[in-house]
Amino acid sequence: MDSRHPKPRLLYVVTEDWFFVTHFLPMARAARNAGFDVVVVTRVANNATEIESEGFRLVDLSTHRSSFGLFALVSTVFRLRSVFVRESPTIVHAIALKSIVVGGGATLLRPRTAGVFSLTGLGFLWSGDRLALRMARRGVRLFLRLLAFRNPTIFTFENADDAAEFPTLPRKVIIGGWGLDPTESSPRQNSGAVASLRVIYLGRMLKAKGIESAVEALQIARKSVDIHLDLWGMPDLENLTSLTEAQLTELSTRDGVKWHGRAAEAFSTWQRGDVAILLSEREGMPRSLIEAAAAGLPLVSYDVPGCRSIVRHGVNGFLIPPGDLNGVADALIKLASNPDLRKRMGSAARADFEERFSTDSVVPKITALYLDLVRSPNIG
Repeated sequence: MDSRHPKPRLLYVVTEDWFFVTHFLPMARAARNAGFDVVVVTRVANNATEIESEGFRLVDLSTHRSSFGLFALVSTVFRLRSVFVRESPTIVHAIALKSIVVGGGATLLRPRTAGVFSLTGLGFLWSGDRLALRMARRGVRLFLRLLAFRNPTIFTFENADDAAEFPTLPRKVIIGGWGLDPTESSPRQNSGAVASLRVIYLGRMLKAKGIESAVEALQIARKSVDIHLDLWGMPDLENLTSLTEAQLTELSTRDGVKWHGRAAEAFSTWQRGDVAILLSEREGMPRSLIEAAAAGLPLVSYDVPGCRSIVRHGVNGFLIPPGDLNGVADALIKLASNPDLRKRMGSAARADFEERFSTDSVVPKITALYLDLVRSPNIG
């Protein structure tokens, strides 16, 4: 350990400051309370005060998530290496693929720094079978295998399906999400029969999240029951699959559909609904379903990686084969027609959340990884 600071230093590399705040603050707080000096390296936009108020040091790394050109990546790697030299971290925790590429590359230039590399879903590169995507996946596997030769290194995944995509990696840990504070949300009180079932999607407005499929399934279901779909969230124009405001406005012209824009607060938004929907192509560990489960809502999703780690078919919701819009509509009709089913599934969703996805369940696993790495004789 570096003699310049008595505490082990934990340095996070994250693409966006809001992403760190919404997903990883509990983890960083636990590390601070365990005796780590915490540094956050990210692109700083609107959340600097919230991060620094926790006592974490913030380093601005101005970069864009969509910048995957070779020159941009190499430039970021060397800027990060300069940060590592200055901060002398004991552990670097890089979160999501872009951060792993640049943060991992920088650690290769600085030996005796432990690495935690967390894949938070495999995203666009695993969304199809085109030659370019297959080649990109092969490149990612080779790069992670190169990182694995560093010592010590841990790779974390949010679900078993993602971990299985990297069969040769050593020291793989399945985290199962990053934890939500159970005190921030109470289960929605089920009032029994409703005049109109309200289905909620809350998240980024991406085609890959299945928003258009949810709209089409709703149109089918509305032939049998009175049901509405509320879309909460904003476009993410740095994402290749983002819907535009014009497209979302057009979707809002469909019967029973309304795009509301940004949600002021997630848990109060879930309290407005009766059912949560997410028809993604693939997920890591979808926060929206975890939030909805915390609010005690039944869950409807496609049977894809990530979603099937949360939704238990017939228990806390419905898992539908990808692309089966009639199956989605049938699930919504069942939930609209049966208040007791909604209540039973919502209660099961909340119980699963408390057991598997709350901060009390998840955060101690991550802290234990950090402490294990600090004890390694090969860092310092």
